[in-house]
Amino acid sequence: MSAKKGDLNLLIPGADGWEIWTGSNASGYQLHSATGHLLALDVTGFPSGSVGMAIPVRQVSAVPFRAQTDDLALLGDLAAMQLEKNGTRPALDGGQLTDHFVFGTSPEETHLTAVVMNPPSEGQLPRRSPEAFDISPRCLPLAVGKVVVWRELGRWIFGIGKPGQALYFQCLSGEYLDDRAGNEVRLAMTQLQIQGLLKEPPDSVVVWTHDSATDARSEEIEAFARGIGISVHISPRPSPSWPAPPSRLLPADVRAERLATKGKRNRNILIAALLVAYFCLVAYLYLDLQKAQGAATIAQRDASGISGEAEFLLAHQAKWDELRPVVEDEFQPFEVLLNAYRALPNTETARFIRLTKTSFTNQYREIDGDMQVFREVVLEGNADQENQQKIPAFAGNLRASQELEAFRWEIPPEIVDKRSGKLTFTFTGNATD
Repeated sequence: MSAKKGDLNLLIPGADGWEIWTGSNASGYQLHSATGHLLALDVTGFPSGSVGMAIPVRQVSAVPFRAQTDDLALLGDLAAMQLEKNGTRPALDGGQLTDHFVFGTSPEETHLTAVVMNPPSEGQLPRRSPEAFDISPRCLPLAVGKVVVWRELGRWIFGIGKPGQALYFQCLSGEYLDDRAGNEVRLAMTQLQIQGLLKEPPDSVVVWTHDSATDARSEEIEAFARGIGISVHISPRPSPSWPAPPSRLLPADVRAERLATKGKRNRNILIAALLVAYFCLVAYLYLDLQKAQGAATIAQRDASGISGEAEFLLAHQAKWDELRPVVEDEFQPFEVLLNAYRALPNTETARFIRLTKTSFTNQYREIDGDMQVFREVVLEGNADQENQQKIPAFAGNLRASQELEAFRWEIPPEIVDKRSGKLTFTFTGNATD
């Protein structure tokens, strides 16, 4: 099946592997291919067009709550506070890992669900960067007033829907649908009722099938129904759709790739504009010289042309010097901060040091009576006290980095933050030329 112009490719977590769906919300989505890959990195064969990725439930946490306000401008801060309260604070350097979705409003009160995404580990993002991300329960039509259970990448999932939204969702702890799984869902519904978020308990459960060998057997369905205490029936999983607008979730790797692409495109546009201006001036001077008549006039205009061209070249050189902080690749803010990030002594599985604030200055400044390009990078961060040795290791990596060899680093001793008990540090690198 070939994609039509304007179609969107959805990367959806299926029962036992990732699926690719193509289409649009207007025309509907059709299954393009189903794989047995549990890692998105292994999925290939995308049709042409944009890609939207549905993040599996195993990578996100849902925190529904009631906000005592109907001011939508305050909901982002209230959602962040609720996540902090529930101990699900996102990684500071992981990109945009939180979002919130409103599913009910009343005078001076708003019902919403805050979500936080775990930073993707190796292999959890596809090779082809998606244009947008959303959570998988928002990409599936969860029936209102019912509990919906389905299988996702080898795990059983349940969700509770509200009109146009997903109130709550989570992975079940067991491998099978049994009475223990039913009890787990029933306890979650009870908690939502206590919070006042689920006024009417669901009257039934829908278990989606996927036409695969891993579909729940009849004896599992019966055991699950006993555990949850309400009727259960099965139904094929419906086709997905894409939320409009999608979530604001954006992992750090994808955001960094977009910033790098944008920076490169802007540099190319600037250089192309300078070249066009230069050749237009050269062409103008050439045509002006052709109008000269007579040997004396030609000689005079030649001299004037040479003088004007010399002045132009000097002015061009001056303008180029002014643009140095913009066009020199090795001192682009993104490149400098990326190289500083690479110097962290962290591993794929352990984050010993966190950078809490970074800044970069790249501009002309008068130094010793002369205008020079002044560059300064400031790195603020912290580490647990048991990781104290990692801070001087980070300082050593900065000084040893070939990409940052132009900077002279000031490395004061770390101090203990009295509030958090963490070791904090501020490293400053300076470079001038």
